[in-house]
Amino acid sequence: MGASEAAWQLRALWDAAAPKALEKAMVEVLRSAPSLSQAAARRALASMLAHALNWTFPSDEATGRLPEEHLSLIVARCMAQGEPVEATDALARAAGTVTGDADISARLRLLSDWQSARTRLGDDDLSTLRQVLQNTESADPRSIAQACLYPFPVHLPAHCTDAWSLLLYLLRRNALPNGLPPFLLFLEYLAPALKASACQALQAWTAQHARQQGLDDQLAECRSHIATTPQMSGDSGESRVMFVLLPDGLDQEYCVLQLWVQSSQKDQAPPLRDGDARVHCNDLGPIVHERLRQAMARLGRAADLTIEFWLPAALANLPVAQWCRPGPDRVWRTDYRVVVRSLDRPKTSHSSWNRWWDQIVTSAPDTCPAEPHAERLGSHGDRHDVQLLVLDSPPDREEGLQQLRAGIHSGAPAILWHRSDCSSTAFRQSVQQLIGNRPLTELPSRLGELQHSAGGVGTEAFRDLTLLWDDPTLPRPEPKALTSPDEVVAR
Repeated sequence: MGASEAAWQLRALWDAAAPKALEKAMVEVLRSAPSLSQAAARRALASMLAHALNWTFPSDEATGRLPEEHLSLIVARCMAQGEPVEATDALARAAGTVTGDADISARLRLLSDWQSARTRLGDDDLSTLRQVLQNTESADPRSIAQACLYPFPVHLPAHCTDAWSLLLYLLRRNALPNGLPPFLLFLEYLAPALKASACQALQAWTAQHARQQGLDDQLAECRSHIATTPQMSGDSGESRVMFVLLPDGLDQEYCVLQLWVQSSQKDQAPPLRDGDARVHCNDLGPIVHERLRQAMARLGRAADLTIEFWLPAALANLPVAQWCRPGPDRVWRTDYRVVVRSLDRPKTSHSSWNRWWDQIVTSAPDTCPAEPHAERLGSHGDRHDVQLLVLDSPPDREEGLQQLRAGIHSGAPAILWHRSDCSSTAFRQSVQQLIGNRPLTELPSRLGELQHSAGGVGTEAFRDLTLLWDDPTLPRPEPKALTSPDEVVAR
């Protein structure tokens, strides 16, 4: 049973008027863990709770007791020894460790969040919100939560899978600098994504709550901001996974690998940094492959997915497309695009870069020349009649590296090459086949399709093609500078 489904089923076990209802619900969750049918596992659970909550238990208390009876005793002592929210948090952590079952831990975390929520809102309010939020399948609540709270850091645990579980979790968080609690901000941003009746009911509740808390002005300002924020079109729901490779600075054999994930542009979700790692160059392929697998699992089945590698020119010929291919024993989506982005583009070329990109976007399909090649650019690179630059040599060779750098410095947003042989007839024919009479804006998708089908008749030449595709409207994410708390409040 998933955490989202469990959130609604556990409601049937909950009786707001009965103090023992929470304990009963937790026992029901624990009973569903096969490992806790063993006395040794239950003793380990009790031992971990005793350590966390500073209480003692007799080591032989499991003797002669049925599993359900013993679990009921453990939960009752847990709740009696600690503050309810603290006790339920401890139980969720301990049960997850003992059982090794993430689902058990997630369902207990939901109950813990529910217990915490009842200290912030009345049972009537929670019941009203639960009814409104039951049917929110059309929205993407995790992306909405991340976007509306940006730039404040927000970690959404794995058990927060739907609007209801997100609401319960955000009720734990303190108010923002403007006085609005995060859960209220989340509900306001969620409302326009719901059906009209649900939107009206949710906004009516938030207005009433804000009035009771003296937050009318803050809520009005929030709604004004939502109303004036341009909504991105539905066809811009592209997700991005961005790998950034930076020099280590200490050892040339190592580099720093950054990973950024943007779940959905249509909900204006900001790119989220997913940690940095110092990686030996020989280990890049396996590490990128595994981190991409994890990112794909979190993103789910996004409508469109682009995988970007932000590289210095000297590393542009790395086999990034190969790193992104699924292993033979894994089920992996294959409708994504892999492109290279440049870390070396100087600011002086940005105006030329934007003009060149606009020409690519607006040109007719039959006016997409791929000649002359990059080496024919003048020193100032003012050859915007050429939309796609094709290298005469891979950039791991001096000639190809000079061509690549010349193209980047001239502002070229689209550069194509073969990783090993740019002079073969097969490569030249594959370039013409890629371009055809179709818009050049479709080039990343067309190349992705042909690379995923590589192995079929006539597709071998596409396997080692690399496309630098630098869309100036999708910049590289940058870490925000540290800001003092006083300055945040002043803003």
